Amino acid sequence: MTYLLVFFASLITTLFLTPYFITLLKRASIVDIPGGRKIHTEKIPRMGGLIIFLIVLIILNPFIEDFSSLKYILISVTVLIFSGIVDDIIGLKSFIKFIFQNIAAVILILYLEDQYSVVSLFEMEFSGPLGEFVLLLFIVGAINSINLLDGLDGLASGFSLLIFTIILAFAISIENNFLILLSISFIGSLVGFLRYNAFPASVYLGDTGAYILGFFLVFTSMLISIKYNNGVLDLTFPVMLLGIPLIDTVKVFFIRLFQRRNPFEPDTSHQHYILYKSNVKHEISVFIIEIFTLVYILLAIFYLKGLKLPAIVLFGLFTVILLMVEPFLSTLNVSDRVNNFLNKVKDFPMRRLKSILRVMIYFSTILVVIISFLSFSFKTSLTLNELYFLLIANILLVILAAVQYKSAKNIAHIYIFLNFSIYFIASKLSLPTLISRNLHFSELITLNELSFYILALLIVAILLGRWKIFMGRKVLFSGIDLTMIVFILLLFIVNNILEFDFNYYLSTSLLESFIFYAWFKIVSDIKPKREFLLSIFSFLLPISLLVSLLIGKHIA
Repeated sequence: MTYLLVFFASLITTLFLTPYFITLLKRASIVDIPGGRKIHTEKIPRMGGLIIFLIVLIILNPFIEDFSSLKYILISVTVLIFSGIVDDIIGLKSFIKFIFQNIAAVILILYLEDQYSVVSLFEMEFSGPLGEFVLLLFIVGAINSINLLDGLDGLASGFSLLIFTIILAFAISIENNFLILLSISFIGSLVGFLRYNAFPASVYLGDTGAYILGFFLVFTSMLISIKYNNGVLDLTFPVMLLGIPLIDTVKVFFIRLFQRRNPFEPDTSHQHYILYKSNVKHEISVFIIEIFTLVYILLAIFYLKGLKLPAIVLFGLFTVILLMVEPFLSTLNVSDRVNNFLNKVKDFPMRRLKSILRVMIYFSTILVVIISFLSFSFKTSLTLNELYFLLIANILLVILAAVQYKSAKNIAHIYIFLNFSIYFIASKLSLPTLISRNLHFSELITLNELSFYILALLIVAILLGRWKIFMGRKVLFSGIDLTMIVFILLLFIVNNILEFDFNYYLSTSLLESFIFYAWFKIVSDIKPKREFLLSIFSFLLPISLLVSLLIGKHIA
């Protein structure tokens, strides 16, 4: 119940407060000006990532009994935040920022020094001053790498969401309550922040937000490594976990040195810019990098679970692949080939496609109704407090959606996904009203599961048909939608490798929620007049389920 409270409190608070923080930043003229290497064309508020830290700090305050034990952490991150705020407002020279980062890193090392005996990296051990120097380089380099990753809308925050998710899984496995609370609060706040930061972004993390995320990603990953290695701070795990930004930062650093340029001056030689300049859509570029992130997360999991040599070898292999992205794209003329393929598909005749799509939409709607009925319940394993909390959270989402619907209609759809998530999570922990009987051709597939399979296939077919009609001119899924796809995929990976029962229910529920959400997006896109009614349906579904469960609890 505590973890559920922390997640929803962080999520809803971020969703509610971020618009006001954006207004404050605009009034203070703390904005990112277009031009140079920047790809946006309007003034966008920056320093938005500060709201993430403030909300996490406020939400966790009642649950942390001894803040004095965290004084070094708070001092260290405060130094970074100060330098970030100054840099976001008036700008700082690279050398000054480097000094602040080193001070923060030294304070963090002072906090950790009693918890580890030796530092290791790729099976090499470093002790004494050498070990502290290696650790200092890693901390400063990793924090900067997250800042450099923040070049596309939602990239750094989406990346951080994925990393905090795996940190949460390992924190649960070692039963570290502080890390569980910290990571789950960041996850909730990041999901809420992505609603404004994903493409098209209405606020940026800024250096302040990137430093905050970088600091806590480094801190939590090192703590996990220490706990799993009996007091040895094996940096191989955090290096693999943060492989995408670290490899890119090292590559760009040496390229600039080789070209006799200032290695700390920004340019467009980073992986995300390379993808974007290759005519890959903004949100697709972010999606590709997040998929690569899953690969490195998987390697880090294997390494921590004892498969060290295979993980190191694969890490080297995928690093070479990552470094070859730019020559691969330029040599094969990927963008030209894609455009030629799209032109051929465009000319391919397909009669009555729109009529076929309408029939499939009607059939998919019937399946949604059937699944909703089969998933409904009057009995649950949730407690009264948990049910009341979920109901209150859902009502707050209704209020937020109503207030923000007209001002940000396109990205307000995240509330629809959250509604379906609450419904299926509560449903998974309940007894269905109608017990589905197994079908004759299989003892394993229930009517509910079969309906989901058919619905998923219909959605894929409709998406292909829609793509044929619009030829990519009209994007259905937003940047945050694609990040949620990667997030759900990561939950399934964690479930299969670490075998968490709770995670099975969570990952399955989120997958079912996304299928319903995809159906909502498709129907709203093809029949815009139905969008408002479908939005009402998405809110009524979980509210009616929670009310029925509450009635069932009181009757029992």
